[in-house]
Amino acid sequence: MSNSEATPENSESVEQAASFPANDVENALQGALAQSGAESPDPEPVSAFIAALREGQVWVPLPEGSGTQDDGSVALPTLELEGSPFIPAFTSEEQLGLRSAELPYTVLAARDLAEAMPEGVGLALNPGNPASVPVYPATVANLAT
Repeated sequence: MSNSEATPENSESVEQAASFPANDVENALQGALAQSGAESPDPEPVSAFIAALREGQVWVPLPEGSGTQDDGSVALPTLELEGSPFIPAFTSEEQLGLRSAELPYTVLAARDLAEAMPEGVGLALNPGNPASVPVYPATVANLAT
């Protein structure tokens, strides 16, 4: 894209394009997303993404009421996706900033988050962003191993 095409209307997408992929998890996510809609998708990019996520970090927004509670438990934000609870998380600070820049957040190892999550809860990675992907509960359980 040339500089002449960078207008105020599309500057956010220009900034996002410049910052994605920002890390190994996002590199792998980009490969997995490229398989979306393919007639005969190659499972290797999806497996590589899950492996990168397992070893990577996620940025978890902490809206009011989230975080460590008085009893020592941790309350995490949730959203509903396909009728099930998902915890929103982002693959980089840049992805978080596109939707939740005003919220406090914490950075966690994805594996640690997966270990702490209740059974039956998924991860909504980069919710609302172009590089958004659901990680279903069965896959979350695999992240913890």
